[in-house]
Order: sequence, then structure tokens, then C-alpha cells
Amino acid sequence: MKSTCQREVFLASEADAWFERNHEVVATRDKASDPLYQVLQEVIPPLLGENTSLSVLEIGCGEGKRLEWIAAEYGVKVAGIDPSAKAVAAARARSIDAVCGTAEQLPWPTASFDIVIFGFCLYLCDPEDLFRIAAEADRVLKAPAWLLIHDFHSSSFVRRPYHHKPGILSTKMDFRRLFDWHPAYTCYAHRIGAHGLPEFTDDKQEWVAISLLRKNLIDR
Repeated sequence: MKSTCQREVFLASEADAWFERNHEVVATRDKASDPLYQVLQEVIPPLLGENTSLSVLEIGCGEGKRLEWIAAEYGVKVAGIDPSAKAVAAARARSIDAVCGTAEQLPWPTASFDIVIFGFCLYLCDPEDLFRIAAEADRVLKAPAWLLIHDFHSSSFVRRPYHHKPGILSTKMDFRRLFDWHPAYTCYAHRIGAHGLPEFTDDKQEWVAISLLRKNLIDR
């Protein structure tokens, strides 16, 4: 029996369903409560003096609210990709250069971005696509550059039913391992927290992590 291709399911309908379920919650999100934005506030300012054309890509950008904040505060070039056509339309309404698509095929040239963000989307990707996803992120990243990952965390590879749609599975793992096995990548920061909770929990099913990795050329 052929397994479900989650990429196709999300492109067809589930990504739009996710957008509709979460739109009101996202609308109430502010900078102070956004953990990725807090990290970006540390990463972006030191780069501005070195690079007058700083560029940021968010994979799983949703309606582009975080990218809108970044563009407004720092004047950097931003772009996003998301499988939800409705989310992409909302992002474009915010003047974000957003496209509808998935992470294993990014429609940007090689070495286009100084920062690439995975915005809580890898857990829903097909595991067989992860090598291609990592290769595409690496391709569009400049060197040196930053990679920021926010997602569910597990020290081992775990798959669980995705409760919003039968037949779909979510993946929990240490997603920085897709990159930091390679000597070009160094993990500068890795923080584990709780999904949707204000404090840490011992329930491993609720663990999420923010990982900040630096891509740099290998010494020759």
C-alpha cells in the first residue's frame, strides 16, 4: 500500500486548514511573545553594518507577520514560502515576497540569503524529504550565514499521529542534526522549552527547541 505523501496533502488542503484554524491566534501574537523574533533581534543588528543588502527567508512563513516585523524594524529584504495559498495571499497583503510551495524545492538562486528560518514546519514534512530539504536550505544560504530552526524536539526519531487529519504523522527529532553533522555548520545556541506553555515541562511530548546554527566555509 502506498504511503501518504504529506507534502501533497498539505498543498492540496491541509495547509489552508491549518491557516484557518490558527489565523486568530497568530493575529494576537506580538514581538515580545515571539521566541524566534527575540533571537533575530540578537542576530540581525550585528550584520547590518557588514551587509547593506541583508536578506532573510522564512520557510513555513504563514501569513508573514514575523517577516513584516523584521522588514519594518531593520529595513532588510525578506521572502517566505508556505504550502497554504491562503497564508501566502495574506503575506503578500503585508507586502511580503511570498510564494506557495514546500521546502524541498525553493524557487530562489543559490546563495541568496543571509538568514534562513524554519518556522515550525519540519515536524510535518515527509521524512524521506528531509535530505532534500536540508540540501535546499544549504543551497540558498550564503556563507557565512545563519540558520534558525524552531520545532518540536526529541533526542530520538519519533513519529506520532497528527490529530487534525487522519493518515498524517508528525515527526519529532533533533532537527539541527540535519545540518550540524557537516563541518560547515556550528550550533551556537540550542534551547529546549515547552509547546504553548510559559515554563519548562518534563512531558517530552511537549518539548520544542530553538536552534541557532552558523554556516561558514570550511578552512582549506
